[in-house]
Amino acid sequence: MDKVLIADDDRILLKRLAKGLGNYSDKFKAILVKDGKEAIQVLKQEPVSLLVTDIQMPRLNGIILLAYVHTYHPGIPCIVATSYGTSRLKAKLPKDILRFIQKPFDVDDLALVIMAALERNVPCENAEGISIVSFLHMIATEQISCILEIQSPDKPTGALYFENGVLYDAKSGDKSGEAAALELIARKMSTYQFKDLPQEKLSVQIKTDLHELIRNAVIDDLETELPLI
Repeated sequence: MDKVLIADDDRILLKRLAKGLGNYSDKFKAILVKDGKEAIQVLKQEPVSLLVTDIQMPRLNGIILLAYVHTYHPGIPCIVATSYGTSRLKAKLPKDILRFIQKPFDVDDLALVIMAALERNVPCENAEGISIVSFLHMIATEQISCILEIQSPDKPTGALYFENGVLYDAKSGDKSGEAAALELIARKMSTYQFKDLPQEKLSVQIKTDLHELIRNAVIDDLETELPLI
């Protein structure tokens, strides 16, 4: 039977899910945990067919959990539960996260989304896991403060610095600021780690809007891949 791992720190919601999803026990088994740390423990111990995760959670949030899944279980499709409007967010993302569901949601609606995902019987559409663009949009939407460290084969480790979801600096080898951000955003086959921001306040080195940077990075990447005529 398919096992669906659900991570959310709302204890009242978890109780509702435990009761409501019991009606679908002939379709899938729901494993409920209260944060990303418990979710990773489950992923290490047993196979999971689908992940449903909140983003804002204590101890270890959904962004870090998704980064772990991207690195160690890229074939597990993911559903992200968010309190923010989903239509504009989904329109910005590549098809590497299965879908978003907006909170608050009805338990039966979530069950339908889960069953539809399981019936597809396919892994994430992107076999390489979750793209950096998806992580960037989630960080911005959820207004997260962090350092996103990016590791790629044969390239220097880079870092993107966010405060309340706003990208203000980037470093990659001898590059910094916007030049480093464009190079990092265009990378493929990368793994990600999230770190806390340093206590000292760093100066803003990037003033271009994140979405504009993403568009520019994608255009530059396409131009690099196009054959010369």
